[in-house]
Amino acid sequence: MHSIRRAVEVLFVLTLAALLVGGVAFVAGQAIALVAGQGEWLALLNSTIKAPICIAASICAIAGFLLSYKRRQNQEQPQKAGAR
Repeated sequence: MHSIRRAVEVLFVLTLAALLVGGVAFVAGQAIALVAGQGEWLALLNSTIKAPICIAASICAIAGFLLSYKRRQNQEQPQKAGAR
């Protein structure tokens, strides 16, 4: 069970990194296209980068949701003091 959690953690980190890098590239590309006045560049960015970013965001969100559940660990309950 520990290896499954580790795999989900790795998936979360990788998709988060891909999402952040893709998001920065997408926004920077849009800014450059707007400054240059190139509507074709905006359409190209929208058709090529947007779908993978959305997929990475979805996978990252699901992995993060799964990681929010923690296994209960067997913890010893503190013993209560007896009455005197």
